[in-house]
Amino acid sequence: MTLRPVLFILGLLATLGLSGCADTAPSQRSFKPFAALMRSDDQTLTKAEQNAAITELQNDKKQQQQAAGEGAAAPAKTAQ
Repeated sequence: MTLRPVLFILGLLATLGLSGCADTAPSQRSFKPFAALMRSDDQTLTKAEQNAAITELQNDKKQQQQAAGEGAAAPAKTAQ
């Protein structure tokens, strides 16, 4: 009856010892800092991206205004 708890404790110690050895390999990897991990979730644009987006929107607006101007002028010419 006393053999069973002894075997259990020895098995438990062996398991804990082996699992402790298994943990040493991943700890050699370098961990990324928190800021580097959060950078992928950052949705803000850099200054160059902001300027490119603004320029693209301005160009689109100019094209729409030109198309609207030509669309309004074209029926007036055909109506005369």
